[in-house]
Amino acid sequence: MPCTYKQIDNIAGLTSLIELYKEVFELPELRVPGEIHIQSLIANKAIIFLAAYSEGKVIGGLTAYVLPSVYSEKHEMYLYDLAVLTDHQRQGVGRNLLEELKERARVLDVSEIYVQADIADNGALAFYRATGGIEEDVRHFGYPI
Repeated sequence: MPCTYKQIDNIAGLTSLIELYKEVFELPELRVPGEIHIQSLIANKAIIFLAAYSEGKVIGGLTAYVLPSVYSEKHEMYLYDLAVLTDHQRQGVGRNLLEELKERARVLDVSEIYVQADIADNGALAFYRATGGIEEDVRHFGYPI
């Protein structure tokens, strides 16, 4: 089934992407933020929301953040989420979303895209390895507020 890939620029599109994340990441308690917050996210040029559409429905998508660097005039990009509905996985949707993001990164003068994956998430690890990601041994630390 052919897909189209485009940047999300409206409330309905971003709401659909959040609902997809909720399903794929198995987050039943997740509540979609209100429209004012969603609109502020869409308006933020440092956040990229890309979606894969099939027959008018969001079947995959990603969220990435453009980060200024103190080490270079080029930016860096953090790929925060990438998800594809289970029925559409292993059909190139995730790979194509990543390629679309790389194209946008080139236009934005980004030097590197980085992403983290949980050590236990074998599917994500295999995907990032298969798409040319260079693996690094790092630890992620969180500070709940």
